[in-house]
Amino acid sequence: MPTPAIRQLPAELQPLLNKFYRAQRSQMRGMPGASCWVATDRDIIAGLCLTPVAEGHWLTGLLVAPEYRSQGLARRLIEQALESVRSPVWLFCHPRLAGFYARLGFVQTLDLPEPLRDRLQRYARHKPLIALVRNEMTQPVLRIATACLHDEQGRILLVRKRGTHYFMLPGGKAEADETALMTVRRELHEELALQLDDADLQWLGHFQAPAANEPGHWVEAQVFIGKLTQTPRVQAEIEETGWLELDAPEALRLAPLLREKILPVLSERATTAH
Repeated sequence: MPTPAIRQLPAELQPLLNKFYRAQRSQMRGMPGASCWVATDRDIIAGLCLTPVAEGHWLTGLLVAPEYRSQGLARRLIEQALESVRSPVWLFCHPRLAGFYARLGFVQTLDLPEPLRDRLQRYARHKPLIALVRNEMTQPVLRIATACLHDEQGRILLVRKRGTHYFMLPGGKAEADETALMTVRRELHEELALQLDDADLQWLGHFQAPAANEPGHWVEAQVFIGKLTQTPRVQAEIEETGWLELDAPEALRLAPLLREKILPVLSERATTAH
């Protein structure tokens, strides 16, 4: 039997995971803003979701089709989904599953972000549950929001900041009380003189990788996608712009987050569209 493939679902394909849950007669559903991971053997046979919460993530929706259980698939799926996660990951489970998760580095905890603490109190009224956490955060984390803007030829707009060597998606760090969408719109205006509305951008996903320009740091990005209908103008800390063609990504020196995490999702989107 071939080994099932494990991958992160692009945002527009996440309804396929909900279809899998329904087929298994499960009440689980992918949450808005979650990164969804699946194992496939032609069709989806297992899945889970990672939802940003507080300074980390909440793991939910772990489900394996009955005929694929007891083959180590749940462990493989969790390990691959968390491979690049350096912030805390919380989950709720029945006490009898604590041993399984302990082998994956999770320990029981009472220290929960307020949104999860409230949920656990509600859920535990109806069934026995404990909270677990895995914390791999050994490096400082930079949290940013970026935009993947494509022109009519399908090229992706990139920027290189002054004094750096890597091209990356435009965007930056949030200011106080900003949502990710507010951050990316402000950064596009400040860096490239682009005026975009909320409706111009759709959520692409949540991605993590080593930071390109801050040694010893990790970067977590909320990434949005949209059409570029205006002419960008280099300003602020931007040195130059560039264009990424999906069939020739080696033409530019790309930041690890873009090269290793976002580019595969963009390539899959392009393949699906055709």
